[in-house]
Amino acid sequence: MRVEINKHALDRVPISIIFDDSTVLVNLNYFFMRDRQAVDGTDYRWEDVPVVHPESFTREFAEFCLEHDVKGKFSVVPCPAAIGRVDHGLPLFSKAQQESWLAMCRELIMPNYDITPEMITHTFVVDLETLQPVDPNLWEQWGWNNLPTDEEERVTNYIALACEILHNVGLTPAGVTSPGGFGNPIDFYARCAENAVRRITGNPTPYLFKRVSSSGPVDCPVWYPKPERGEAMGEVIAATGDRTGSWTGYGEVDVDYYITSDLQGGRLPEVIDAGDPAVMISHWQGFYGIHNEDRRGFRAFQTIVRRLKERDPNGEKSQWRKCSEITNYAIAREMADIKVENQIITLDLPVQVPEFTLRLREITVAGVKINGKPLTPALTKAAFRDGTFYRDGDITLVAFTPEGRNVRVEIEST
Repeated sequence: MRVEINKHALDRVPISIIFDDSTVLVNLNYFFMRDRQAVDGTDYRWEDVPVVHPESFTREFAEFCLEHDVKGKFSVVPCPAAIGRVDHGLPLFSKAQQESWLAMCRELIMPNYDITPEMITHTFVVDLETLQPVDPNLWEQWGWNNLPTDEEERVTNYIALACEILHNVGLTPAGVTSPGGFGNPIDFYARCAENAVRRITGNPTPYLFKRVSSSGPVDCPVWYPKPERGEAMGEVIAATGDRTGSWTGYGEVDVDYYITSDLQGGRLPEVIDAGDPAVMISHWQGFYGIHNEDRRGFRAFQTIVRRLKERDPNGEKSQWRKCSEITNYAIAREMADIKVENQIITLDLPVQVPEFTLRLREITVAGVKINGKPLTPALTKAAFRDGTFYRDGDITLVAFTPEGRNVRVEIEST
């Protein structure tokens, strides 16, 4: 009997979507463009974009995602463009307006989306006491694209404050997102971010988002695994560029780039068929567009979701996941120790995740027990879920949620 840990939970390729540049009500990009133009002189058309992304739009989007079980990551910039902290209140809105948006986010977005800061301002690097710019020319993505590696405590504290602000309003982050190019060298960034998120949230396995692989294979790296403590830093890498309106809000929209109308072409089928995580990157500005009737990115995404469903109507090949679900599974898989003796599999799992999946070969499986409890046979791949096993030719898949670090799997054969 040959045994391995399956690459993905339930043998379904994870699909996910990343939203960058989002925050409470305000369109961060209005201020980003205005303030950046003052630095480099580029005409960013800041006067053409809206100042506000209304709660009604965000609510409509969130309800669509709940209805279609769409999952991913949603940034909330903690101190957008240094105009104010979301836990103290942004000056443009009343307390009631902001509390309404935050309640909506907790109720409708967080069930299907991880929340992350996109560092503190997504514009200026700020002083941690005053949250005012330390230098109008020093930005989180220009200047701190190369982090000061001789100031590890300062960088860690900076990321920790971003997490703390969100935690204060009930949007406890699962990880962090890089604003633009923020975060080189990445090994230094991963260490600082891991320590910062864990300090605020206690999360043993946070993650970061920084990189995009818009062609070729897509990895899911694990940084600094510590099996003795069940800790590590995950990393989610996007598989696409952004063709849903982009960071400007008036950029290109191209559904066929993601998946063509015949359901065979586009980047997503390519990645799914290769068995790699199919993570899209989008920007909240592009989803809304330049006015409430625009919604260019959102309309495109609704078509993408429909086409993905048509391609896999029974959900046998792919499944929508939060980014944390993708990275946590990768961490659990990398850390797991597996021993096989006769038809007994012994697992040491420093990190336990739901729907942990084993792949068995060279044995005809009649039954499976996890710590003495029998699993239910699934008769079809569509019925294969947590607590079942599924035979497909000479391969048997076994899925369960561990109840502790040590797991004994007994295999009965015919």
